[in-house]
Amino acid sequence: MTKKLFAIPLLAAAIHNMPLLANADEYNHRYKEGDHVDLWVNKIGPYANPQEAYEYYVLPYCAPDTRHHPDNEGGSWNALKAHSIGERLGGHALRHSGHDLIYPGATPSQSGVLETCTTAPLTVDQVRLFATAAEDQWFYQMYVDDLPVWGMVGEMLPDLDAAKGEHFGNDLSHLEEAVAKHSENGGEFKAYVYTKRTLHVSYNADRIIKVDLTSEPSSLTEVKTGATLKFELDVQWAKTTTPFHSRFDRYLDHAFFKHQIHWFSIFNSFMMVLFLMGLVALILLRTLRKDYARYNLTNTATIGVISGDVEEGESDAEEDEDGKPLMKEHQSNTPHATGVEDSGWKQVHGDVFRAPRFLPLLAAILGTGWQVVTLVMGVVLFAVAGPLHGEVHEERGEVLTAILVFYSLSSVVAGYASGSYFKLYYATTSAGRSKAASGASGVGGATQWQ
Repeated sequence: MTKKLFAIPLLAAAIHNMPLLANADEYNHRYKEGDHVDLWVNKIGPYANPQEAYEYYVLPYCAPDTRHHPDNEGGSWNALKAHSIGERLGGHALRHSGHDLIYPGATPSQSGVLETCTTAPLTVDQVRLFATAAEDQWFYQMYVDDLPVWGMVGEMLPDLDAAKGEHFGNDLSHLEEAVAKHSENGGEFKAYVYTKRTLHVSYNADRIIKVDLTSEPSSLTEVKTGATLKFELDVQWAKTTTPFHSRFDRYLDHAFFKHQIHWFSIFNSFMMVLFLMGLVALILLRTLRKDYARYNLTNTATIGVISGDVEEGESDAEEDEDGKPLMKEHQSNTPHATGVEDSGWKQVHGDVFRAPRFLPLLAAILGTGWQVVTLVMGVVLFAVAGPLHGEVHEERGEVLTAILVFYSLSSVVAGYASGSYFKLYYATTSAGRSKAASGASGVGGATQWQ
């Protein structure tokens, strides 16, 4: 019986880790020769408005003629990848591109693999979609081993056949010059789509380090009703010596991180803050010390008069550091004097334990504030500890997932802060006093009945 109970957790752990064992390369980013590398397509949308995003296959792209083709058994073309809640909130929708990338060995023998597909004759609606994408400068995003690449769908250009006949060259290397010249002449622009893309993949041993995607300008094809488009993807593998841990450095803002840190200015500002804090603390200490001296002198005189140790009118003339009397003469001769009259902000002590008008609302806001503080500190510490669990910019939606987790956990802090504050001041409210009075009267009545 004990062995069976011990086997249950092991079986649960094995079932939970079955996806990791089946697709280990998707998680540990390690490949061996002959492994299949998945190329995922993500969202697509206007370059000027990245927030306007659609799924990649909203455009009528075709399925590559590989083993992932939908006509083949077990084809995974356009299959949706499992996403975390952070990826969903980030708007990611990764689908399988259908391309079959094979990881090379010691020598990149798989270099130059060309995968093609041909669309059916385009309908009027499909032509309109491609024309909208070219006119609004739509761009798409792809992922190879969690490394993102971007590319443009098409361009709005003049008649390329006429442009090729001029001095611009058949390779369209001076395409921008041709477009500018055509625009000056007031010519008509047409929608063209890139049909050939080259994927450059650099690897180091069993790790993928760098991915680049280029669209061939010479492959621009005009979109017409009834025409067919032949899309090509040329996969180029190359070895590199760049280490795995620095493969995301090229995506960071190097111009920002290259700025020199002015440590002297930081130290100067820090010392200035310390000086100002010390000056304010000295002023407050000087003021509060006088007040405490007055209160202590008043309490001593009052206790002495009551106990008979000090007769009325016999009080030592205490003075402060400036030579001013701590108590006024008429106050020192009063047997039950309570000290000097406070004014200004010193009168706030009378309202310290008075409940605010909207106690539940203030308690809720206070708890929410503590929750936000806890949430921010938790996310910042999680990001700082990136070398321990993986940098937050290396995984899609990891920051959003961390925010959700810490938001849920910090609700405990919010509940405790709100509840303790409400409990502290509820007894001073009218409802709390009436409830306490009714409870006291109930206890007294029960005692009298007994």
